[in-house]
Amino acid sequence: MRETAANMREKLFTMRMSEEESLRLETVARHYGLNAAGVIRMLIKREHDTVAREKTPAAPAAAKKKLKK
Repeated sequence: MRETAANMREKLFTMRMSEEESLRLETVARHYGLNAAGVIRMLIKREHDTVAREKTPAAPAAAKKKLKK
């Protein structure tokens, strides 16, 4: 049996939005050709990657350059 995205995703997240927030989400979704869930997943992934990069220690050469400034 082939699994669908709905079967693979076990957690359900519900949120309320203001009219302004909903319009923003629709605008971004239209821009990327995604639905609302796709936009939220994309943004979470992007922010997660940014946080992960910030937590990763810099290479020794890069760290030395920062100290010299």
